[in-house]
Amino acid sequence: MLSANTIWIAFGLYMCFLIGVAVYVTLKERRQKNKGSLLTASVPWPVLVMTYIASLMSTWVFFAGPGAYYRGGLGYWLSEMSYIALFPIIAHFTMNKVWIVNQAKGGTLVTPADFYYERFKSNALRTILGIIFLVSAVPYVTSTLVAIAQAAQYATDGAINYRMAVIVIGLTMTVFVCIGGMKSAAMADTVQGLLFIAMLWVIVIACLIVGFGGSLPAAVGNLWENTQSFFSYPGPSGWTPYAARFGYPFSCAIGWTIMLPHVFVRSGYFGDNMKTQRKLSFLTPVLQAVVWTGTMMIGLIGLALVSNMTASESELIIPYLVKNFVLDFSPVLATVLMIGFFVGSAAVGLSTANAFLGVSAAIVSSDLIKNTFHIKVPEKKETMVNRVIIVVIGLVSTVLAINPPDLIFTLIMFSIAIVTPLFSVLVFGLYWKKATKQAAIVSSIVGTVLVLMTYFVWNVGNTWYGAFGLLGSTVTMFVVSLVTKQPESDAAPFYATLEAGMNRFYKKADK
Repeated sequence: MLSANTIWIAFGLYMCFLIGVAVYVTLKERRQKNKGSLLTASVPWPVLVMTYIASLMSTWVFFAGPGAYYRGGLGYWLSEMSYIALFPIIAHFTMNKVWIVNQAKGGTLVTPADFYYERFKSNALRTILGIIFLVSAVPYVTSTLVAIAQAAQYATDGAINYRMAVIVIGLTMTVFVCIGGMKSAAMADTVQGLLFIAMLWVIVIACLIVGFGGSLPAAVGNLWENTQSFFSYPGPSGWTPYAARFGYPFSCAIGWTIMLPHVFVRSGYFGDNMKTQRKLSFLTPVLQAVVWTGTMMIGLIGLALVSNMTASESELIIPYLVKNFVLDFSPVLATVLMIGFFVGSAAVGLSTANAFLGVSAAIVSSDLIKNTFHIKVPEKKETMVNRVIIVVIGLVSTVLAINPPDLIFTLIMFSIAIVTPLFSVLVFGLYWKKATKQAAIVSSIVGTVLVLMTYFVWNVGNTWYGAFGLLGSTVTMFVVSLVTKQPESDAAPFYATLEAGMNRFYKKADK
């Protein structure tokens, strides 16, 4: 539909925006004589909220999300609404305490495993967690590259070669993070987050106008008459049984919103004060509801217009509607929407990819190189080493994106599932002084193995996701802690720091 030149120009302008943000933030840090780091950031609440949302949403918004609602129906949307409401509770009892400990340590924590080490004082645990978090990152980054390249290919009717698009996008992503680091990504996300939310709803309204004259009741009535399964379990495509309705929201409420490494560091390390943390807790569900309702509307409208799309085709429901319905209504509007779809996909996808790339580099440099292999990198060369790591991880993700699985949904949910069991270690570490490092190590391994078995042995991974792993890690954490011991002196400083920090920061925030 669009020419290759149109897409490349749009992407070039977007790339200039990203590089411009990176250069601006870098120069500003130098003028203020801040040492800073490629791998850390401290930001006010508007930036924190938007970088969290943008990093969280990923390609789910324009691809997997609408496709999932097309296949899963209204029950899928109700499931989303149920677990996002849990975020303020989970954040209050876990991530706000993570933030307090990091602040008490002078903001020196860089990776999720750094926090676990503060509690359990185990380098072995740090290494294991570093590997698990890294394993979760690469498929997610890969999924974003796949989605954006597919968007470019579909928008141009194949005029843009998929592999070429993957390479260009992968290199752009890598260069941006190398130049600007975490803080540049956070600043760019503030603009990108607003952009993709606005574009999502523009597409919703345009498709509703074209398909049903702007009448939502007409679209719903069409579904009620022709596809009543949209309003019940297991959904129009029969792919959301009751097991999945438990396993999916349960895993997402924990794995997706808290435990993925890029959102862990944002919700636990990035806030500049406790008031910022609180705003993150309460604004995030509101923005998530706005986004998921928009994606559900696209799935609803798409199913009302076309009822026979395959699973992989449904992940391209937005450009399909633009090509097959909006184009006949208004070629100009179709062009604008298709460009918006591509730029929106690029914005939300690269937001997540950039976040994952930065934290993955931190995991390799801190958890593995520094603390596992005990390789000392001179301070003057740390930035260079981090950039090399970013380039390597970026290239690996790019290569994997060339021949990916059919469903982006598969890559994303596997990443979520693999980190979900680590939540029990976090909770036990925060609230039970008798929890031991031996239990944390065994629990992390058992939970991860159970997740892998649900996917590759029992074939229930795409139903239960990380639920079995979380159950196994929870039981293991409790039992092994009862039969093992760890010197109280290992955990005493952690709890003293946490208690002192709570007294200090909560009182300051309440003033």
